[in-house]
Amino acid sequence: MSHRVYVYNISTPSEAQDTDTMMMEWGYEMPLLLQPLLVEGGFIAGNNYNNHTEPDNAGLYYNAQAGVENLKRFYEFLEKQGSLIKNKEAFAHAKNNLFRYLDKLEQQYFHLDAWDVFNMDDIPHSEQAEVWLANIAHNNEVIKNAMENNDISLLRYSDLMDVSPGFASFAELLNYEDYQYGWGHIWQPYEEELAVEIYKENGLWGLKDKDGRVLLHPQFDEFYGFGPEDLAVVSKDGKFGYVHKSGHIAIPLIWDDAYDFEYGNIAIVKRDDHFGLIDLAGSTVVPTQYEELEALDYSGYFTAKKDRKWGVLDRTGFIAIDFEYDEAFRSGYRFYHTAIKGKKNKKIFNEHFVYIGEFPLSAVEHISEGLLLVKPHKNANYSTLYKKDGTVCESGFEKINMRTSFPNMLILRKGKKHGALGIQQESLLLPYEYDALIDLQAYIESRQSNLVLAQKDGKKGVFNGDPHHPAWLFPLEEYQNILWLYENAFALRQNGLWAIAFSSENRLSGFEFDLVARKAPINGFAYAFKGPDVYVVDEFGLSRADKTSVLEDAEDVYYNYYFDANVRKRLLAYANPAGTDDGSVDEYTSVQTLYNLSMDAYDAGDYEKSIQYDTIAAERGYAPSMNNLAHIYYSVEGYLDDDKAFFWYEKGAATGNLYAMNGLGICYQNGVGTTPDIDKALYWLGKAADNGLALAHNNMGALYYEGQLVPQDIDKALWHYQQGEEWGSPYHGWLGYLHDLKGDREKAFYYYQQDYEDGSDVGAYNLGICYSQGSGTSKDIAAAITYFHAALEREYPHAHIELARIYRNEDDFADDSLAKHHIEQAQKAGLEIPDDLLS
Repeated sequence: MSHRVYVYNISTPSEAQDTDTMMMEWGYEMPLLLQPLLVEGGFIAGNNYNNHTEPDNAGLYYNAQAGVENLKRFYEFLEKQGSLIKNKEAFAHAKNNLFRYLDKLEQQYFHLDAWDVFNMDDIPHSEQAEVWLANIAHNNEVIKNAMENNDISLLRYSDLMDVSPGFASFAELLNYEDYQYGWGHIWQPYEEELAVEIYKENGLWGLKDKDGRVLLHPQFDEFYGFGPEDLAVVSKDGKFGYVHKSGHIAIPLIWDDAYDFEYGNIAIVKRDDHFGLIDLAGSTVVPTQYEELEALDYSGYFTAKKDRKWGVLDRTGFIAIDFEYDEAFRSGYRFYHTAIKGKKNKKIFNEHFVYIGEFPLSAVEHISEGLLLVKPHKNANYSTLYKKDGTVCESGFEKINMRTSFPNMLILRKGKKHGALGIQQESLLLPYEYDALIDLQAYIESRQSNLVLAQKDGKKGVFNGDPHHPAWLFPLEEYQNILWLYENAFALRQNGLWAIAFSSENRLSGFEFDLVARKAPINGFAYAFKGPDVYVVDEFGLSRADKTSVLEDAEDVYYNYYFDANVRKRLLAYANPAGTDDGSVDEYTSVQTLYNLSMDAYDAGDYEKSIQYDTIAAERGYAPSMNNLAHIYYSVEGYLDDDKAFFWYEKGAATGNLYAMNGLGICYQNGVGTTPDIDKALYWLGKAADNGLALAHNNMGALYYEGQLVPQDIDKALWHYQQGEEWGSPYHGWLGYLHDLKGDREKAFYYYQQDYEDGSDVGAYNLGICYSQGSGTSKDIAAAITYFHAALEREYPHAHIELARIYRNEDDFADDSLAKHHIEQAQKAGLEIPDDLLS
């Protein structure tokens, strides 16, 4: 059974009221799509309901009205994000349901109760609640930033904290079908019950509706309560069947006994002293051939007796354990057992119904992935771990450390030494020779990692128990301490000083800092201290910390738990002194600062400086600077270098930068710095487009229209230009032209108007054509003349020809001198004059 998280709408913190409404019951997490509800006034107090285990009783509380308004803003923001939403109809349905549901809530607070999840850890509930409070606040800051900038790309899944590890992106989570765009998270009891009354008259039972109308006349000897499927068991003359709440007999009264539908739309029935299973339609699923039959648990398995022997079958009748045991089976937590006559031990089967052996029930415990632990008992003073296939995985150890949460590792102790067992490998990854193996509680890409701190003979190291490639990240050395910072970044301490490193080979610094402290992973993930100076650590290395940001972090109530009093004191001392940085560039200038300096130099036309700044940042791994360099080498006269352009576009694309992917695609398209390759061009342009880059969609639209490197496909061209529009960068002229080609004149006219308003010369010309020909709008020669003159003002000489045609051919506007004037102007512009105007 999963551990549950609850959200309530309540009036009084820490005091249950009849007016409280349970809004959500969810496994293990606070769903991200509902976290915008928890945005204002967050504080910690005792739970309203799970309050029976003092002092482990701590819940979170937020202002409800502000949360409702914030969630509505969030959903309106999502709805504007074009192709982010795969099923727009389902999204609109979910949004409307959510808004209606939230509008009916009347109490002042939202109450988050994660008591069940907090119990999984030995850390006090109040401390875990502080972490949840901070993580939710952090996620809402990420969401708020995306909304305020109207930029969905800022809602990066990797930037979010403590979210479901089953998704690689926010878009994937948002469109996960079972979540129903957030509506699936809302707890709802069974559909509103029909108000019916089971009543008795003359010794028989019947059914009335809420208005007292008789639905079923009194006729039943027994009438039991309605179950979750709105079905009730009834009996008459010793036969049993089922009645629906609407008043019809759903399953005829043909059974000698019948039970409620409690086991996944399956019910146990009895006939001729034998039991079987039926479905909601009354059809036999398992024939009535068993002397006894009862549910093992709610997983769909039943223990049954046949020919005086017991076994196990599933809801389809498949035999999971043969009928050869003297006693009925019972369910433990993810294992099964049956009694042995005359013995205290039980016969134990794992969750796959594989026989393990005979053991005391108290000694058996399910561990993970089908592994079953048998702890020391009367006949064994050691523990044994059994594989999924029932064979011994590991034996002879004393215990398993249950305080760790590795996805793929179990820490075992034998004597005073510890070893690590791989769950997927079902074998030891580290032998029993370590003084300690400590869970670093490290998260990689929002997933719990398999990183363990190993200690042996005064040395320390970090081992990664990855299910596919287990390996040492930092082999054992004489480190005084190792601190996990963020993702794959660590702080290592030797001789009283700290270094920052991603691995033993990839170090961001030497041992030069007297203190390192984790920070909220926004604009870096750690602070490093060297005397009075403070540096921020991010994926690109170390840079001089911005004093304003340091002050905000030190004073931020949400993130105080990251810093102890000493760290906060040093942060404040660094942030508060008078004076500012002199603006010089050195090894500790941040990549963002270098990028900004580069952009300023570029705008000023100083490309040498721009290249200098961007090269430093790009060599430290900063993708936007890689893209800047590539752009200069690709397009700026005097600095053109095909090989460098391709090199930096390729490097930037490898980091996931969408603009660099687009640039790399263009390089492959045009053979810049590489051999032309249309397949690779389509791959990189498509990858950028699929991730929402409008520029890439527009470039693909041009490819499919031109039809030179790929077969011309007007439909594909139009679709890509439409996607470019949805992602915020419309090419109105091309959208108009392609709709014109497909015969949709009104849409063409609309986009030509947009193109004109964008300042386009061709847009003005096209509007003139539409008005002169009555295409997509009413014919209006005066308006056509106006727009053709606008095109001329925007230096589009082709309008001379159309004006000459009007003055030559339109009776109400005939003017031979004006016609000759425009023909002469067109000839001066080097245009070919149509024969009908020359004759």
